[in-house]
Order: sequence, then structure tokens, then C-alpha cells
Amino acid sequence: MKFETVKTFVLVILVGVSLLLTLALWSFKPNLKFLGDMDYAEADIGGQGNLTKKDVVAPKNIIFQINSRYYGFSNPVEGQSLYQDMQSWVLYNFKTSEANGPPDDDYQIELLFPDELPMEIADDLFTFDEEPDLPEWSFQRVFITFHPNDSSLEIQFLSTSGDRRASAIVNNSKKYNQLWAYLTKQEGLSEYIQYKESGIPIYVPKNLQEMTERKLTIKNIDPDNLVDALFRNPEIVRRDVTNVGETYYTDSARGMRVKEDGRSIEFVNPLNTNYERMRAFDLLETSMASINEQKGWTGDFNLEELRPSTNFVRFRMYYDGYPVFNSSLAVIEQEWRNQQLYKYQRPLFSYNSPPIGGSSVKLRSGNDVIYFIENASYKAENIDDIQIGYHLVYEEDDLSFYLTLKPAWYINYNGSWQEINFDELSPNKKGG
Repeated sequence: MKFETVKTFVLVILVGVSLLLTLALWSFKPNLKFLGDMDYAEADIGGQGNLTKKDVVAPKNIIFQINSRYYGFSNPVEGQSLYQDMQSWVLYNFKTSEANGPPDDDYQIELLFPDELPMEIADDLFTFDEEPDLPEWSFQRVFITFHPNDSSLEIQFLSTSGDRRASAIVNNSKKYNQLWAYLTKQEGLSEYIQYKESGIPIYVPKNLQEMTERKLTIKNIDPDNLVDALFRNPEIVRRDVTNVGETYYTDSARGMRVKEDGRSIEFVNPLNTNYERMRAFDLLETSMASINEQKGWTGDFNLEELRPSTNFVRFRMYYDGYPVFNSSLAVIEQEWRNQQLYKYQRPLFSYNSPPIGGSSVKLRSGNDVIYFIENASYKAENIDDIQIGYHLVYEEDDLSFYLTLKPAWYINYNGSWQEINFDELSPNKKGG
């Protein structure tokens, strides 16, 4: 065979291979959802997916102060309604100034939030007549004082250090009269006790409390629905059952453990260990966006803790205006590393309203609670909060799954919530 013939034959083969490769590239349809560093896929676990900061950032107490006496709503749902109305009030003349602790007016109202918040969030929670120039400090307490000369209200955001404040005016006589009526008539209010006078105060209802035990039917969430949202390439995720009967998902790097007989999950991405501290506002926004993308608000949740030092966020379940407690079944928790989810814990159920039954329960008075705490082995400096809440019990029978919410007193001691056991003078019983 001549050399020229060989060259022609090789050239024909190369052209043919080139055509085949071109055709293959044209017909190849990549799974764009999981390439490179693109975002995780959205998921739908059956909850809400369009919540804003207004929906989840709320005060734990609204306290009406009349001289040295304190009052709060007998039904916390009414407090929620008032706060939602406050968010629509138009705030004028925003300004910042120095402060020397809280205002000391004889008649004033305090909104106490569960954790300190960046002032940057104020524009998302309230309505200003124009975009305010917000300071960089944080707040946990907001006060409302009265200007009787022109029937206006002053809203004061107190810095956590107590030495700065931001204020604005509400020029609305109808809202002025509404709040003044609460202070002067106390309709729908009950008396509270202030436990701590220094630092962040603790307010508890003074007298005996009567609540209703609730029973709710629930819908369980298939953990498979979270795989697309938590793993970059769900196609390589392996599902195993551990020696203790727990289901575990892994892509050889990230892992998701289904705990408590399928009632909650714990996700860990151990590759992300080094990180930079996020700004508090960005941390909250990033966390909420990820839960919204999963339609992951499977009940009423409020922000409880925002910890930029470790990029940690906790949202707590609420029912009828009261917090719900039971370890991983009552909270959504996240930690972030380098803009990626590092740890994630959440319940795997949503509850249905209205309740299917309930019975009346009488709780100890706030006076009894304070007496017990002062005579038990609690140290006052380690007590962060005292609340009435629901103890969540997950139950099932032959027909369905349901939750029982049992009213109880809770104390946040050394950073951990625990139910108060009045039968023992010891703070050792742990809760969630």
C-alpha cells in the first residue's frame, strides 16, 4: 500500500471520530442541577416556604409597666396580634442618641426579644416613613413611651450595652389610645413579677395559671425529601440502617441521620470546619432562605437564638403563643461554615390544627416558682429565663400519629431549657 493511500485512510478515520464526538457533545444533556459549585436543589417537605423576618422574629414578652407594677397578656395570642399591628405603624423622625439604661417613665411598655438582634433588622420588622440610617449596634429591648400633649408614641430601641438608643415617633392617636387603655384598664392583662432587676429582666405571671393540654394529629415527613436539598449529588447518596436501627444517608462525605424512630434528622457536613464569623443579619437571612427553599416551616416557629460567634441559629416551635420544648422535636437548628450548611437538626413532622382534644391543667403561680427557685440549688447568675410552655410528647396508635402538648413551667439554666420539677429541690432534670 502506498504511503499516500495510508495517509488518506487515517485522515478519513480521524474525521469520522471527530464527527462522532461532535454528535455526542450535541446530544449530551448534563444534569445541570448538580454541577460544580451550584446551589443545592430545592425540596418540598410540606411546610411554608415564603416566610419573612416579620413572621419569625417576635418578642417573647410584651410588658406593660405602671409605676413599679408589671402586666402581660393573659392570652399570649393577643400579644401576638398586637405586635403584628405594631409592625404596620409608621415610624417618623428616626434618630440615635446616647442613653443611660431603659427609660424610667411611670407608664411605659416593653417588648423583650429572646436574643439580641442587629439594628439592621429593624427596617425588616417595622415600617419607617423613609429608609432609616441604622446604627451597627444590637438591641434586645424596645420601649414605648407616651407623649400626652400630642397623643403620640415614642418607640425606643435600647442597645444591649444600655448606652445608646434609637428612637422614632408614631403620630397616631388611635394607637395611642389603644395602648393607654391597656395601661389604665388592664383588660386582658394579668399581673407579672420581675425576677431579675439587673441585666435582661425575667418576667413571670404572678398568680395561678390555667391552661389546656392539647392533642394534635400530625403528618410525618419522608426524609428522602431532604436528600436533594442537603446533598450536592443525590444520585450517589447511599442509604444504610445502623446497628441501633437508625437510618443513615451519606455520600461518603456528608451525612444525614434519621433519629428518634423517624421523628427528626441531624445533618453534618464535616468538610466545612474552618470558617469566618458571619454578620448576625446575614446569618439569619441565609438560614431563613435555606428553610424557605425546602418549604421547611412545618409549624409556627420563632427565632430563639442568633449566635454569630459560631454561625448558629435556633428557631423554636410555638403553639397558642407558648413555646414548645422537647429537645430535637421542637427546634430547627443550623450552623454554617463558608456559606454552606455545616449542621442541621429539625423535626420530621408537621401538625394539624385545630386540636382533636384537650383537658384543663392548673399550673403553679409565679410566686410559687420564684419561691421554689430561690430555695432550690439554682444559682441566680445562671438563670437566663423562666417561661410557661408545652412539653411535647410524640405518640402513635394503630390509626395515626399525634402530639400531646402538656403545659409546664420551664427554666433556662446554664443555657439549657429544663422542666421545673417541683417534687425535687435540684436543677438536674434536663429538657430541650
